[in-house]
Amino acid sequence: MLKYDTILWDLDGTLLDFKKSERYALGVCLKSCGVTMTEEMLALYSGINEKFWERLERGEIEKKELLPGRFREFFYQAGISHIDPEQMQKRYEQELGTKTYYVDDSYEIVKQFKEMGLRQHIVTNGILVTQRIKMKNSGFDKLIDKVFISDVIGYEKPRKEFFDAVFGELPEFGKERVLLVGDSLTSDMRGANNTGVDACWYNPKGKPFPEYRGDGETLHVEYEIRNLQELFGIVAG
Repeated sequence: MLKYDTILWDLDGTLLDFKKSERYALGVCLKSCGVTMTEEMLALYSGINEKFWERLERGEIEKKELLPGRFREFFYQAGISHIDPEQMQKRYEQELGTKTYYVDDSYEIVKQFKEMGLRQHIVTNGILVTQRIKMKNSGFDKLIDKVFISDVIGYEKPRKEFFDAVFGELPEFGKERVLLVGDSLTSDMRGANNTGVDACWYNPKGKPFPEYRGDGETLHVEYEIRNLQELFGIVAG
């Protein structure tokens, strides 16, 4: 018998290469407004975007502030004044899901797990429109059992309320048989800790693991992996 029968997958940065999609989408959107994206501009936007999402996870802002706010800040720092942040956001939502790139042969891994009889679900803080496009274009919509998106649930990872909603829709499960796999310590691993399921940190670049999660409580993970292929041994137990 397998050690785990249910996997909760993060989508961006775990199954799909978000950075590649981000590069494509930002480049296309800026070009449509007459701006040629440089590596410096991409790095600037990416850093701003990450900080905004971290603020969202900490409950400091709401998503309606994040979405145009990141572009407003980016345009200010980049010295771009002729592009409307709201219009850029709408275009970006569509383009971000247009090109999808797999991480570590993730499609085949998810397919094999499905053939093994595992239940697999997506848990994501991404934007509803974008994530639905990504699921379809990547083909994961044919392999994944359910997709849980914070826009629909009304709470973001790592909030316990997010995972309460998830587990409320999963029949006949035991938390001891559930494994959450994700690349983010602040949303995925902390979320696993908050809800009491085992955590697997996908850490391909070997980032150092912090002892604390920022609020005085210990952050822990059961597993740390560099490649998603390592999950086969973990699931088998």
